[in-house]
Amino acid sequence: MSTFVEELEASARGRFVRWDSALWQELLTGPVPRLGQELAASGDDPEKCEELLRTYLRLGAEAIGLGYLYPGSAGRKNFFTLAWANLIPRLLAEVPEPERAGVLAQLWNLGENLESAPPWVQRIFYRVGQDLFSLSDIEARLRETVAPAMEPPAKQLGGEGTVHFVHLAAEDSRFLPGHMHFLAPTVLCVHDRHRTAVGGREAATQGVWLTDTPMLLGAMGCRETPEYTLDEARALTLLELNDPRVDGWHTTLVNDWRAAATLDTSQFVVVLNPA
Repeated sequence: MSTFVEELEASARGRFVRWDSALWQELLTGPVPRLGQELAASGDDPEKCEELLRTYLRLGAEAIGLGYLYPGSAGRKNFFTLAWANLIPRLLAEVPEPERAGVLAQLWNLGENLESAPPWVQRIFYRVGQDLFSLSDIEARLRETVAPAMEPPAKQLGGEGTVHFVHLAAEDSRFLPGHMHFLAPTVLCVHDRHRTAVGGREAATQGVWLTDTPMLLGAMGCRETPEYTLDEARALTLLELNDPRVDGWHTTLVNDWRAAATLDTSQFVVVLNPA
């Protein structure tokens, strides 16, 4: 195996301008040994397990060269890195042996496709993927879980709603929510009130998926400049009148399915889902 690894690295060095030797070593010293140990512990045919490990390494080298795989120190998060550095080493050996190569191919294809998807789609797959405990039917299960974010919900927001106070400081301790805009019917992008885009610096943003229990999505890499909005909704008016936590809206935003508001002096975003 050591000769194979050396030859693979030499080939990748010659093919890829952006080859990252440190990241290759990170892969070899962390995920690769874990996957090898898990496959060995499965008790399956050692030759088939070694061939699968070689395939994982080939694809890993390709991912480094194409920039799909990020080092742990980068601070960037994408589904491909989650899959290659965590999900596969941890869970692939639990998949029945005849299905493993197919699962590896599915994860490669899904991760590669997501590299060209909008950042909010990438972030939802990443967050949902963190909670996976099995790779069986992985692509179908992930797409089914994420599907509600892609289409308008069946139920619209009425006169009242279910209230959630979402603490954006849980992701970024400096974040002060300001203007907002919808990226999809239930996906909200919130811009920091002070850390706006200046020169080549991106604005500080966070995404929130407004599911029944809203899910923080982290930085959105959004380049839009949302306008100030103070949309009216009966549910927001009732909340302002009756909830002592609300001392005045900074921004409100409403569509047919969800309402959201930021407060004058708070790191929370108030979200209203249909009751």
